[in-house]
Amino acid sequence: MTSSTRLILIPSLVLAFVLCDLVTNRVAIASVNGDAAPNTRAGASESFDSAVGESTEYRWNVDDKRSPLLGLPDANLKPGLDRSITYPIAQSNFPIFQSLSYDEENGRYLLPSISKESKGVHFITLEPTESKNTYASTDGTNLKLIDNDSLKTVRAADGTRYTFVRYPDGEFRCASIKDASGASLSMLYAANGLMLHGVVDSSGRTLTFNYASAGITSVTQTWMANSEGLTKTWAVGDSASLDTKSVKYSHVVGLNSLKVLPNNAMVRQYTAEMGASDKMLAQLFGGPSAVAGANGFEPAGLAGQYPLYRGDIVGDDGLVRRGHLSYAMHLYGSADGRGDSPLYVPAGFTSHSAQPSPTDGVVTFYYPQLGNLSDVTLAVFHVADFQISNEGERVRIGNIGGPGGATLAYKHSHIEFYRGNAGLPALSARPGLRIDPSTVFAPQSSESARPAIGAN
Repeated sequence: MTSSTRLILIPSLVLAFVLCDLVTNRVAIASVNGDAAPNTRAGASESFDSAVGESTEYRWNVDDKRSPLLGLPDANLKPGLDRSITYPIAQSNFPIFQSLSYDEENGRYLLPSISKESKGVHFITLEPTESKNTYASTDGTNLKLIDNDSLKTVRAADGTRYTFVRYPDGEFRCASIKDASGASLSMLYAANGLMLHGVVDSSGRTLTFNYASAGITSVTQTWMANSEGLTKTWAVGDSASLDTKSVKYSHVVGLNSLKVLPNNAMVRQYTAEMGASDKMLAQLFGGPSAVAGANGFEPAGLAGQYPLYRGDIVGDDGLVRRGHLSYAMHLYGSADGRGDSPLYVPAGFTSHSAQPSPTDGVVTFYYPQLGNLSDVTLAVFHVADFQISNEGERVRIGNIGGPGGATLAYKHSHIEFYRGNAGLPALSARPGLRIDPSTVFAPQSSESARPAIGAN
């Protein structure tokens, strides 16, 4: 498997899985394609995009260990198998491949969930408590979060525990779910931690996703029956014959063709104007082959690592949540994120920090005038080989991929702009000071010259 590949998961569209009670077998897949399904039971499933169609159920075989973990039809599976998997949490459903996020401005955690009433995305807020490293929900869901640095554990009132692990890109993804009886599901990721490989339950049955350039092409399951190990593969799509060797997980090259959006994305399309803005920023801050993402979208070549959209999303409560690339940009050395690049900043700064910080390699620069704006601080994170070397209209400051910005999967630098001579603001202050990078150097107009500030 190449490290440039990752399953893209979003909380809507073609197919949704609902993992319910691990013990009682009240578990179903909710399909919004209207397929016929065996073993249906009215009211057991949830459809997360009601506009697409009515749901059809397929039961998970949780109790019967002699059957596969997931009950799949004999016919080929419909495309879109990789859209969303959820697990009940309080009165909602938790999409297990969505990340647990931290609200820097307010010092709290946000857990995405799918509302059972509206089927929309909701965020359960976990506020700090008087106990050290402990957070609790404030909406009656009675959830608690224990913060152990790179490991976060969310506990529900029924005893279920959801464990989140920090992966190489800094995101906290669900690694396991364990209910009060001890039954558990473990999510298996690729070696780089950025792509779902499969699911295994506490009895050892496995569900494996097999990939090719177009996404998931088949699903393989293993289980025991009559003391014999069994394996079966289900094709996805209209393929008449399945060559499992050609779709092995380890042979994936990339998912460059995928371009999917969460249904709560505030920006619905990566436009030509956005592309021109990203190209201009890459030429300003990077080398000849550099690629930038400053409009909420990663470069297309990074579809294997990330959903292409990492900008603003809005919950069903109407509140906007900023994504990692909301009012921030990433700079890569190549379209696939693996290349090297020198790192530059525009000339004209009057002061800068002496050295990169030891943990995330950040250097700050203050500009009385920068592009369209005045009184601006530029912060460049993940600076490697720091130096100051004047090159005309640009100043070279080193290379991309300093501390925190280089993993086995990719290397990058992260760049933000702040209003005022701010130095490096505290985490809680940054959202209110951020300026949209695409506006700093954009042509002056009523829209593009507006210094969009990233406050929630």
